[in-house]
Amino acid sequence: MNNPWSDIATPSREFNVRLVSDKHPLKLYWGKDVRGGYLFIVQFSKEATPDKKMLPELSGIRVAIAPAPDCCRLVLLLNETPNWELFKSLCVDLIYASENSSNHSEAVNIIIRRLLRWHEFLKREKMHLLSPEAIKGLIGELLFMKNVLVPQFGWSESISFWKGPLGAPQDFAVYDTAVEVKAQSGSSKPYIQISSLEQMEAQLPDFYLIVNTLATIDPEHDEAFSLNSLIADIRNELSTTDDMTRELFESLIFQVGYIQLEHYDTPSYRCVASRTFYVSDDFPRLMVGNVPNGITKASYQISLDSCMPFEKELIFSQTGGEQ
Repeated sequence: MNNPWSDIATPSREFNVRLVSDKHPLKLYWGKDVRGGYLFIVQFSKEATPDKKMLPELSGIRVAIAPAPDCCRLVLLLNETPNWELFKSLCVDLIYASENSSNHSEAVNIIIRRLLRWHEFLKREKMHLLSPEAIKGLIGELLFMKNVLVPQFGWSESISFWKGPLGAPQDFAVYDTAVEVKAQSGSSKPYIQISSLEQMEAQLPDFYLIVNTLATIDPEHDEAFSLNSLIADIRNELSTTDDMTRELFESLIFQVGYIQLEHYDTPSYRCVASRTFYVSDDFPRLMVGNVPNGITKASYQISLDSCMPFEKELIFSQTGGEQ
């Protein structure tokens, strides 16, 4: 990950800055103070100045409002420069979230809301990177949303269907249809991992299981993507949607523990296959109602070979009943 502060000279007084982009509605700057501390500065009109009480406390980062003669500035100072990668991720998140704002007040309000979300993230005792399994699982859900849902429903509805990050048993609830998405490696045995008794027991009339097979691939391959590049592509497509849709997407990926870090630039994947199964009453699965009394939790594996009789086309229903 490129360090945007590395080529900024430490000043003898006040601070040195470099403009982030001349296309953003706000003036945003990377900067250094006289101690060499890393700064991110948001400059906006005085009319857009937020109440200081709205500013959250961020672990390892100082946040302050600095009035100026003709404007106002929100200044973020990183306490320890070795933590610059996480700080940059925060700053890039603020840049992206506010880049389509129509005025300074709207942009500042979005930035404050994002900082409140970062407050919740940074107060955790330790930042946990997503495991390889969690990365593949998130990729599988994003691919399903991008390639299957969006062409039919558009981004706004498709993102609203995504329930997994909120703790729902299944990943998506599309009207009367529940969808659970699984991802497996191309070299792995043909089975899927089920994490709970509730995961394969839908509360909606129709229930489908989607299994994506991901193969690791050379990053230079035309079809290669990483978690970071996939999310960047989605963010690019969302740039033409409304603020609420973009905010919901960012909130959901934040809920699953994703923030943009260099760690997620690799590995590169290619989706080599996608299979769809209709989960009917005789589908091979464990549920709360079909295990012996006293068993309250279970994780298990389902052989994909045993699912073959249930393979069928995905059809969304708003009335219920198998299609």
